[in-house]
Amino acid sequence: MSAQIHEQHRADSLRRAARRFATGVTVVAVRHDGGDHALTANSFITLSLHPAMIGVSVTSGGRMRQLAEKTRYFGISVLNAEQGDYARHYASRSRIGAPEHLGLHTPDALPAPIVPGCVAYFVCRFEHTHPVGDHDLIVGSVVESEVLSEEHPPLIFLDGKFS
Repeated sequence: MSAQIHEQHRADSLRRAARRFATGVTVVAVRHDGGDHALTANSFITLSLHPAMIGVSVTSGGRMRQLAEKTRYFGISVLNAEQGDYARHYASRSRIGAPEHLGLHTPDALPAPIVPGCVAYFVCRFEHTHPVGDHDLIVGSVVESEVLSEEHPPLIFLDGKFS
């Protein structure tokens, strides 16, 4: 087996195995030049409690890494089980703008937008990035976090589907 075929087999195997691990679903967003920019991410992790730091993985060379670094702040919204439309919209590479019902908002005095009705959010100050293969890990210091709903379950991603 050639090295390229072996590497593709390993990547396909990893993708299939990782699909069996249930994750929450987030929307990562920044406000730049008067507009909101967002993407769906399920590679989100709490890195440290003291100091409060999180990480989120984004595609290398994508706009989100550049915008988070430029604006210095980003918001992460943990979607509720009824917000699959947000997840699908912000995961689409072909989207143009957000329909009004999928818009973001910026709470008073916060420097980054969040999804209305999400179960929890984190607003973070950009610290740095680490290249990790075909992704970049954005590391942020949490400046504000809040649970907005304990009665609604979070949106879960498993086997390539939201539930």
